[in-house]
Amino acid sequence: MALQSFIDVKQNGGSAPGAHRATFGYVFQPAIPFPTKRGNVILRPLIPVDFGGTYATGAGTVDTYTGFGNISLQTLYGKTLKSGLMAMGGFGVGFPSATKKEARADWSLGPNVVLGYASKKTGNVWGALAEWDWSFPTRAVNGRLTLQYFYAINLKDGWQIAAQPAIEYSREAKAWELPLGTGIAKVAAFGKKNFPVKLGAQVWGYAPPPGSSGPEWTIRFTIAPVVGLPWKK
Repeated sequence: MALQSFIDVKQNGGSAPGAHRATFGYVFQPAIPFPTKRGNVILRPLIPVDFGGTYATGAGTVDTYTGFGNISLQTLYGKTLKSGLMAMGGFGVGFPSATKKEARADWSLGPNVVLGYASKKTGNVWGALAEWDWSFPTRAVNGRLTLQYFYAINLKDGWQIAAQPAIEYSREAKAWELPLGTGIAKVAAFGKKNFPVKLGAQVWGYAPPPGSSGPEWTIRFTIAPVVGLPWKK
């Protein structure tokens, strides 16, 4: 079970007044697996805390707030085959939990699928997670596509070249957010019991440039302790 924590530093831009500003956020997103005889059920809650998170005001300007963002939960089922192919499917739920009312999203629900490949020879991993969300009740006809591509290329002494940027398309705004990213990571052992923790840093650049508001680049730091499953002895 990977207890992933992300620390994001973003530089935002755009044409809206107040759009040009730096923001700081923390995200807790553990991957909690429940093994079965035919595959794995994996829960991936995402709990964001924003320190200067952005939102659009009624006057068309961009302002910031500090507090919880919109929480979501992905539920996946699937397995990695002997060939190394990873295949999973499930659904995601979004909750209108942001502390600031203007930053609060609608409820959302939609399917997701994961396809990837894990090489037995090198241990390298490649893949993508695609999710489509429908918002309700006020935005029932709209939707959002998220495509998170991920890769991890193993080097020597526990080092990796790794990143997990997320491409987004908003049907309501008819706008894309296209990050291109890379980074480094290392699994280090701490303490007398060699407790494993994955540490990493990534840099994402975005294309095209933001319209009224949006990120121009992101630096993400990762801290992910790996612990055993208490329900699997």
